Amino acid sequence: MPRLYPDNLISDVLDRCNIVELISSYIPLKRAGRNFRANCPFHAEKTPSFIVSTDKQIFHCFGCGQGGNAITFVMQYEKVGFREALEIVAQRCGVPLPEPELTASQKGKEDYRKTLQGLYEQAASFYHARLLQAADAKTARNYLPARGISKETAQRFRLGYAPGEWDSLIAYFKSQKISLAALDKSGLVVAKENGGYYDRYRNRIMFPIADVKGRVIAFGGRVLDESLPKYINSPETAIYIKGKNLFGLDVSKEYIRQADQVVVVEGYLDMIVPFEAGVKNIVASLGTALTEDQIRLIKRFTNRVVLLYDPDLAGEMATLRALDLLIKEDMDVRIAGLPKGEDPDAFVRHNGGAALKDVIDKASPIFDYKLNLLLAKYDAKSTHGKDKIVREILPTIHQFRHHTTRAEYVKRTAASVDVDEEALMQDLKNIEETIQADAMSTDGAIALNAMEHQRLTEIPVTERMLVKLMLEEMHLIDHLRHLIEPSDFVSDKLRKIVTFIFDFFDQGKNFKPNVLMHYLDDDDAINIIAELAALDIHNCSEKEKLIEDCVRRLKRDKILHRCQELHHRIQEAQSSGNEEVLQHLVVEYNDLIKQRSNENAIDEAAAKSGRHS
Repeated sequence: MPRLYPDNLISDVLDRCNIVELISSYIPLKRAGRNFRANCPFHAEKTPSFIVSTDKQIFHCFGCGQGGNAITFVMQYEKVGFREALEIVAQRCGVPLPEPELTASQKGKEDYRKTLQGLYEQAASFYHARLLQAADAKTARNYLPARGISKETAQRFRLGYAPGEWDSLIAYFKSQKISLAALDKSGLVVAKENGGYYDRYRNRIMFPIADVKGRVIAFGGRVLDESLPKYINSPETAIYIKGKNLFGLDVSKEYIRQADQVVVVEGYLDMIVPFEAGVKNIVASLGTALTEDQIRLIKRFTNRVVLLYDPDLAGEMATLRALDLLIKEDMDVRIAGLPKGEDPDAFVRHNGGAALKDVIDKASPIFDYKLNLLLAKYDAKSTHGKDKIVREILPTIHQFRHHTTRAEYVKRTAASVDVDEEALMQDLKNIEETIQADAMSTDGAIALNAMEHQRLTEIPVTERMLVKLMLEEMHLIDHLRHLIEPSDFVSDKLRKIVTFIFDFFDQGKNFKPNVLMHYLDDDDAINIIAELAALDIHNCSEKEKLIEDCVRRLKRDKILHRCQELHHRIQEAQSSGNEEVLQHLVVEYNDLIKQRSNENAIDEAAAKSGRHS
């Protein structure tokens, strides 16, 4: 894999990062001896098998086999590429990163992204200047204070105005010597059927959508009257994916950190108007429901969420869709209720920011919200109503990780619908078994993934022990590479790892498991190293004797493995009647049998000598 940053810089980031502190900011960890333990965030499990090692600065799950270092964890958890994961970890541990080293292909993609982002920045400046200065933007300037938005807030969020002409933005870009070809796939203009382009946004208030670093990557455009469509939003591009961004996060992230809580609303004005009124730890989800990527983006700043969607059917559905994802991510979630007909924007304009803060402070726990919603929706006194409530609440209860929490919610549900608690608990158990069965039967993919951790049991114990010793004791590598070769290993994966370790050692690089992983492109090899590094072995005072025994067994096992291969090939040659091939195979087989006999004789002599000494 081409490296975007110098190797020594990446090693420095890994050295300065405390993996326990990093991972505990995402999931709760509990101390287990020298290590820390948790339920694995990468597969469903009831018994914690996810280990984080302080000594080795690695993580490994003995349930699903996932493992790696701090950067690998962020890549897997936040579903980001290496570069972004490195930047996240570097920022956490205070290591400044220079401009990355790029291949020609990477540079091409990076240049395109920079060009696209530059176009959006220029468009944002154009729209913002028109809002503040242009005569034709007077209606737009009057519109904002009527909606509770001051000039200062408009400037802070870089709000803008798209003129009513069909080509005002195009004309601006032409004046900046920017070609229409560069604009073609930007999403800022739309191609005409008969050739040419026109502005996507016209006569609209413009809301720049920025990434977490404050770079404009998209727009939302709102009409100034009640005409339709009310909003036009940017299409997805190389720099903008709707479900991966949160409107206003670039402005509110420090307030979220300070409050250790985020308020999530749906729309642009639902975010900006409360922000203006003093509720500054707030973001908008740019849609009707939070996505998994947005939730993980939130988790960089807080684990506590208050959902404040509109109290209509769409808002209710958005809340319900987000619940299971939020519970799955082990977030502390509450739901704030607004009066019917009020959205956060209107509520603040009618009642003020202090009233909204009071609503947020009184937000209901996630379970209470859903249960009360169901009790209002169905008749809890009828058999049909009880069944509906139970069927809809139990999958949510199932998402909670802790058994005590589940038991409490089952008890409260049973009391609310007047059913037997034990029967309800059995229904929950049935749901859990069904979900597990469904997961295990999906084309066998999940079942295969869950069983991959057994890969080490398929690798000879001698080979595992030798690699484990190399990972634990760097000084043994120089001794071992004079006794063995990578080709002595039967396991393809360990052969690759040993080759890599020897090369790594020859180059004099920082030899630690968490650093070594960075240089491997093979996920299986990374997971094997993580598992071997995470395994505890009893202290052995005679490591040299252990190495001798392991090396002797490695050579013997290699001969045995080759004999088995030859035996199979001899049978094939006999069946096909290929006498020439058969003769060569038999000669090699007999030579190996003699070699094996000699090795056994040496082992027996050494054993006798040991007993008599």
